Amino acid sequence: MSDEAIQAAEAANASESADSATRAPSMKAVFTDGFLKKLTRTKPPIGYDRKGELIFKEDTSCKGYILWDTSQASPPGFGMRVGSKKTFVLRRKIDGKSLMPTVGNFADFKTVDEARLAAADMARSMVATGRNPNAIRREESAAELTLGQAMSDYTKFLTGRANKPARPETLKVIKRVVKKLDEWKWSGKKIRDITTKEIEEQFDKGKIFPTANEQQFRWPAAAVKWAIAKEGLAASAERREPRLDTNPFDILILHSKYREKATLDAMREEKSKRNPLRPTSSLGPFLEAAWSKQFLNDNMTGCHFLILMLLWGCRKSEHAACVWSELLKEHGDPGIGRKTTSHVCLADDEDWGPYVFFYKTKNGRSHRLPITPMALALLKIRQGAAAQEAIKRGFNAKSRQFVFPARSIFSKSGHYSDATDLLDDLRQEIKLEKLNRHDLRRSFGAVMTKLLVPPVVQRQFLNHADANATDTYTKAEWEELRTWMAKIEQNILVTAPNVYNALKPADWPAIAAPKPHVCRPPLPRTGRPKKPKAVKAEPEEA
Repeated sequence: MSDEAIQAAEAANASESADSATRAPSMKAVFTDGFLKKLTRTKPPIGYDRKGELIFKEDTSCKGYILWDTSQASPPGFGMRVGSKKTFVLRRKIDGKSLMPTVGNFADFKTVDEARLAAADMARSMVATGRNPNAIRREESAAELTLGQAMSDYTKFLTGRANKPARPETLKVIKRVVKKLDEWKWSGKKIRDITTKEIEEQFDKGKIFPTANEQQFRWPAAAVKWAIAKEGLAASAERREPRLDTNPFDILILHSKYREKATLDAMREEKSKRNPLRPTSSLGPFLEAAWSKQFLNDNMTGCHFLILMLLWGCRKSEHAACVWSELLKEHGDPGIGRKTTSHVCLADDEDWGPYVFFYKTKNGRSHRLPITPMALALLKIRQGAAAQEAIKRGFNAKSRQFVFPARSIFSKSGHYSDATDLLDDLRQEIKLEKLNRHDLRRSFGAVMTKLLVPPVVQRQFLNHADANATDTYTKAEWEELRTWMAKIEQNILVTAPNVYNALKPADWPAIAAPKPHVCRPPLPRTGRPKKPKAVKAEPEEA
């Protein structure tokens, strides 16, 4: 196209609206597959030449434009919107109201003729109903929504939300719940077809394990509640009645199926279910066994992992990924500095002294704790073990930076995370009926209660969602936290004299200690049983 033709077209269209520099006027053309493929947002049409063909000119400020198809094979009002994506549209005026629904993305159709047929179907629907066919489809979709789809949509929302996206542990729980829904054959069921009766009956079957059972129903209830809210907003915007407005899982709340907090507290108190490690009985034997177990079967990292979890009262997801602060870059790429990575600092930091920092914990907040003398001694042992590990694996190994490196060099994360089997071995070692990782955190809380630690300090140490703690303390406040942490640490470790004496500062007096605990030797691995040798058949006698 000549420059003169372009100038003429520009002059012919100079009277367009003031925003024509950013949105080109709507124009017409005969759609072909090759023609549509060449269309781009940054090269809009600016007019026609003498032959009636469109003239295009580069314009990076263009936000988008619409072209209308003049082919006789197209229904009236069929066009394409060209923006960041290319989309087929259909414009019709029904009962004085202008409608322009989306027919579909350009990439979703093999040919333009296929898109024309879809547009023709939509046109017939618009004439018959006087409504946007896409709005009708959304209504039907809400009414036909299955529980599996609701769970999937809700999981995507939790994962992608900007504020407190779901953590890996939460996603694992949801995955287990979805597996259960599949077993019950509920995932493929429409929400409106799930009856309150079958929900109650299935809930009552799981009362043997009440906590897990309640979890299996709370998640789908939340997913359906979210789907109802989303459909309610869509219905309001389209000025119609919502097609999904009832949550069948609400029957469990209506009939008080879930246990109340008072009931839970009473059960935990009665069964000692939430605190099996008691300072006066089992806490000491557990620590002695863990200290002994570290020298067997390469269990040092796991034993230190559990002991520090007890001394800090933290969740296992909080300290598992801690790295050594000296291996972090203070400036540089996002996510590798001290402010955005869980880490341990053994140096005497000018603001905090030795401390451990947990980045974005379960409640979405970062959390800092002082490291007191005996935890510091244990971490220095860990540092030495990490150095030996680095020599063995190489200083460029993925696990090098972690305080608790993974046992396997093939670990995806690079750090230790699952102490379930080790904890089970220790439970059997001290003949304890029940023990899980979170019990260590509860035991930390029990020691605080015994010491009459102020409630505000307890909330700060446990990093509860309702805590008033922030990451900014006055020097006096931080020193108070350090003092209380030191008292808690001593009261925990004094129950295990051999551990106390091994970790205490050199100028502290030793305490009387029994003979060190000796763990049972690990059972030999049985291995895979040998296959029986094939016996050759004797030849038959003639």
